[in-house]
Amino acid sequence: MGRWGFRMLSCPPLSYSLLINDTSGLFEGDEDLDIVAAIRKTFGDGPEKLDLYLMINKTDMVAPVETREFYQTEEHAQFLRGFVTEIRGRLDSGVGDELFKKYRALEHEHQGQYRTIVVGALMMRAGAKIKADDMQHLRDLVPKIPCQYRFALPMRDFGFRDPGKAQFLAALNNYQPGTPRDFHEPSCFHCGKIHADHGINLKKCGHCQAAWYCGIDCQRTHRKIHKASCKAIWEKVLANV
Repeated sequence: MGRWGFRMLSCPPLSYSLLINDTSGLFEGDEDLDIVAAIRKTFGDGPEKLDLYLMINKTDMVAPVETREFYQTEEHAQFLRGFVTEIRGRLDSGVGDELFKKYRALEHEHQGQYRTIVVGALMMRAGAKIKADDMQHLRDLVPKIPCQYRFALPMRDFGFRDPGKAQFLAALNNYQPGTPRDFHEPSCFHCGKIHADHGINLKKCGHCQAAWYCGIDCQRTHRKIHKASCKAIWEKVLANV
């Protein structure tokens, strides 16, 4: 299926997501989710398996309507909060440190460095403790990861998309252990910050209604990058006819 969204751990509405493929982020593409699935079996496939993928906001756009509607209910939100707390306890018991140790040692493999980025994102999603050395390593990895700013063919589409990179960097800069990082709420496409970082309500780009910004300064600065993909939905439809 390729890519279908913009950032980390979230996805846009189905009607729009099928029309876009040029500004995706982490966890909004098949490869990212494959990495999460592989991490699940790091310590085995029995009771010791890590169901970290359950923390990710549901991106299964071909799921039945009733299933996707359930994802929006308070019942599911309550389950998710409890599950994240449970996962955080397990990661903080030493499992999180072992994850970093294992996958940092495998960064020579294909997409190995990006896989470590995914581990870091999952740790922050859980609100788990991250050692200072591992946190610094994540910062050092970011500029080494390929970043696509516009459309890219699937065979060359590895690593970040611009909004996802900004979102991940903002998460690193504002992360507080014990507080799960919300990757679902809107994040600025330029600076990557969310409302919890500065108390500002982000606003959508008035034309494409897809990009989010803290304010006019971030939007103007990001305009050169965003301009090529800033299309209204009807323009996207015409481009795909």
